[in-house]
Amino acid sequence: MRFACEGGSRVNFTFDTIAPVRELVMVIPDLYRPRELRVTSADGNAFADIPGIGSAARFGARTTLAAGWRSWLLAHIERADLEGIAPACIAAAALDPALTAAVANPATPSVTRWIATAVHLQAGLTRVHLDARGLLHLTPAEQATLSAGFIRTFGSSNQTLAPLPSGEFLLGTPGLPPLATEEPGRAAGGELDRLVPSGPAAAPLRRLLTEIEMWLHGLPLNEARRARGEAPITALWPWGAAGRIVRPEPRARSGLPAAFGRDAWLQGLWQLNGAACQTPPEHFDKVLAAGACGAVLVVGAGQVGDEASVAGALRRLDERFVSPALQALRRGALDGVTVILNDVCARVARRSLRKFWRRNLPGLEGFA
Repeated sequence: MRFACEGGSRVNFTFDTIAPVRELVMVIPDLYRPRELRVTSADGNAFADIPGIGSAARFGARTTLAAGWRSWLLAHIERADLEGIAPACIAAAALDPALTAAVANPATPSVTRWIATAVHLQAGLTRVHLDARGLLHLTPAEQATLSAGFIRTFGSSNQTLAPLPSGEFLLGTPGLPPLATEEPGRAAGGELDRLVPSGPAAAPLRRLLTEIEMWLHGLPLNEARRARGEAPITALWPWGAAGRIVRPEPRARSGLPAAFGRDAWLQGLWQLNGAACQTPPEHFDKVLAAGACGAVLVVGAGQVGDEASVAGALRRLDERFVSPALQALRRGALDGVTVILNDVCARVARRSLRKFWRRNLPGLEGFA
């Protein structure tokens, strides 16, 4: 749009300087425990004062995600064609092309591939359980050490363990069926025995997991981690094998949001779209400056420090990302903020923040 001025000059009022619509999506993928969402319990009270997440629940338009955040994100970035594909096939896209092809090659149907996450399981008096702080993302050096040791120990059975950029692994298991196993973030807080598949078809997988636990027990890598005050690796959690075993179609596209997250599936997904997924930054400003098309941030409560409790870690995550995002929304630097937690999606638009009549929801009630 242009207007004429005196002397015949023209002033440019084009919309080039108007900031495009920017959306921020934040996914917290490791808090699914109903006992911590009961606001009447002691655990629920520990979550009472988390202002950013509380505001998102209060002012946002909330919907339940029956198929989970991964399915929602595929629709959000217009890649519904990848719906139902085994997560391990998508995660493998972050590896070299030869290995990616092998994952989906019909000529090797006897090899099941899983995303394997290193975890620290905690043993109680009567059960073994996993919490959000037990989801481990290893350094490249640790991955290389663990992978080499795994091949030496299990390579005679043609088992493979390939490092993924996320700090996880791609586990290859010839002869094992692609069973549906719980994603580790969803398993946090549950008893291990109830989360691993049972029955005759699952017996080989359970046996392999037991052998891996025994191998990890005396590993020098774990001694080094203990010496540094870090949790030792007590198991490799296999997941993402169930689904359509196909080679996902790469499709480079413009207008893709920037992605931040240490998640094997997320990194493979962005690679399939011709982009790279970055490690979550220390400060929110880097997310805000990521690009005009917005950003997707996937960061768990167990990835933000060494707080003594999950509630404390979630509070820290809120301070670093959720509350600053809502502040950016208030001052007009963003046009929308979506928070996904516990399979509930809350989208907050700028105009939504003016709805002060909406009542505050205690704890995490808005995401229960």
